[in-house]
Amino acid sequence: MLAIAVGTVGCGGTAALAQEHPREASAPFVDIDWSVALRGSYASNTLTGGAAEAVVAPSATLTRNGERTQTTLTSSGAFALDSTGALRVDELRVGGTSAYDLDEWTKLSGSFDLSQTQLRPSDSSLPANTAIAPIDLTGSASGNVTRNLGQFDLTGRLRGERFIEGPTTLTDSSTIDNSNQSSWLGEAGFRLGYELTPLVSVFVDGSESYEAFDAPSPSLGKYLNGRTTQLRGGLSYALPGTLSAEVSAGRAWYDYTDASISDAPGWVYGANVTFTPDETLTLGGALDSSIGPSSNVPGDTDVDYTLTATSGYQVNPWLKLRGTASYDQTLSVGSGDTASGYSLGAGLDLMTSRHTVWTADYLFAHDQPASDPASDTHTVTVGVTFKR
Repeated sequence: MLAIAVGTVGCGGTAALAQEHPREASAPFVDIDWSVALRGSYASNTLTGGAAEAVVAPSATLTRNGERTQTTLTSSGAFALDSTGALRVDELRVGGTSAYDLDEWTKLSGSFDLSQTQLRPSDSSLPANTAIAPIDLTGSASGNVTRNLGQFDLTGRLRGERFIEGPTTLTDSSTIDNSNQSSWLGEAGFRLGYELTPLVSVFVDGSESYEAFDAPSPSLGKYLNGRTTQLRGGLSYALPGTLSAEVSAGRAWYDYTDASISDAPGWVYGANVTFTPDETLTLGGALDSSIGPSSNVPGDTDVDYTLTATSGYQVNPWLKLRGTASYDQTLSVGSGDTASGYSLGAGLDLMTSRHTVWTADYLFAHDQPASDPASDTHTVTVGVTFKR
């Protein structure tokens, strides 16, 4: 590297500018982390019976830390072999995030994510006679800019997403075309916050998005393209290192492009909390909601609510206990139809060496569709992870 310095130019202006805005160090620094997980599981469903599968799940992460930047690239996969000998690519994912401190008041950040997923043929969300589940492809990118304005802070964001759902193959070799589920989505939003105290802030959050589908609804013969408008107000609290919480509520509208389909409003809510009273215990929870074309009632609009909770307890340096719980509800605004489900899970991580972690998990899930019979699923998973 060659550096040339020029001094005493215009009352030291160039030197002063260099000191005020120092160049970022050019010496490369990349931290590489990787792991390979081997898992075996057995799932028993009250409608579809039992199924076993083995999974190999590698992952790798590259992290670059600069003076004013943080960049992370991740890749992961999960390859499943079931008891019939069928091989399935459960998940492939590549993603990245980057943040740059433009100055002490302004921060830029962005991310991208590319994924391919495929459910088990016995998944309760698929037709009962499914032989091969559809392959889902998702690509998304987002960018944010945050500006600190004293007691105020302002964030603007942009997001784009492409989703493609492949065909479903049934046991009689026929297929179901799912192109009406494939779509493009673009979104713009903002958030304006005001600091009431060093720990408490209030904010207003708004967004506008548009979704365009590849094909019309097969039951209606019409495209379900539409614009979603959301406006929420909320309150946040942050006690660094111990408690972080946020709650918001507001109104959302889905405005269909096709005037023959009735537009629909709905109440939307958001909340999240993370509580770490000491270094051994972590508790977390989140509430989220969204609005969009109904998956249950043709021509209707669904409002989805999802509530999740997680917990973790570090018994000692080698043993960690984990717990999860979730509840979801889908309300069709026009018809009033409701679908719901909940799950409860428990697990443990046992570290037998610096590079080896054994895992065991149990998950119970109850699914209650709007019209189809309810089902219960019990899943037991054991595995081992080798990491760097």
